[in-house]
Amino acid sequence: MVYYKILCLTRKQKNMLNKILKLIILAPLLIATTCEDNFEKSTLIFNVYKAKITPESSFSINDTIWISAKVSSYVFDESVNDSIFIDNAQTDDFSIYKFIEPTEVTNCKDAIDSFELLIDRGQFSFIPSCENGLLQAFPELDNNNAFYSYRIGLKPTVTGDYVISWRNGILQNSNRNEFIIAKYPIKNHPNQIGFNSCGNVSWRYLNESDKEFYFTIE
Repeated sequence: MVYYKILCLTRKQKNMLNKILKLIILAPLLIATTCEDNFEKSTLIFNVYKAKITPESSFSINDTIWISAKVSSYVFDESVNDSIFIDNAQTDDFSIYKFIEPTEVTNCKDAIDSFELLIDRGQFSFIPSCENGLLQAFPELDNNNAFYSYRIGLKPTVTGDYVISWRNGILQNSNRNEFIIAKYPIKNHPNQIGFNSCGNVSWRYLNESDKEFYFTIE
């Protein structure tokens, strides 16, 4: 025969149990409200960086390739339906890759370490999880307070064919030397560039992107 023990709760224990039950019931509503509040606060529409690179297709070891970029210091705030000044601009992220013998899935590999970085304006850092795969640019506010900008020089140390690729920025160079990538077709990803960043591969269609600049170091 099985006996069941009947629990007799004190008034204090009942009150505590009721509070716990209310918290369990209200928790999903509180989470939903918090998420909704966070969503409502995201009313800023940021501009993207516009970048320019020394307009050549070929450089030597002794040359310096200059990259400059700027973004408006104002963003559009949907909550007030107007532009507002921001004290801290978002970072601009870009990568440098060296072309390799194409495999079935990729044709270039991260190669920031193939260049000496010369910082002229702004500050730069590497992503800790993949230091050779991504550069983050922290711009400076211009004297007229209208733009945030940065300028960095790349002094090559290794010959080869390379590409600089932006995450979100837009490249202003009219000639991006796309003929260089024609030598590195990917079998399983035609008309695409396959980026190998610290072992992780991603792709981008060549005819749909204005975020890459190709060049040769001789």
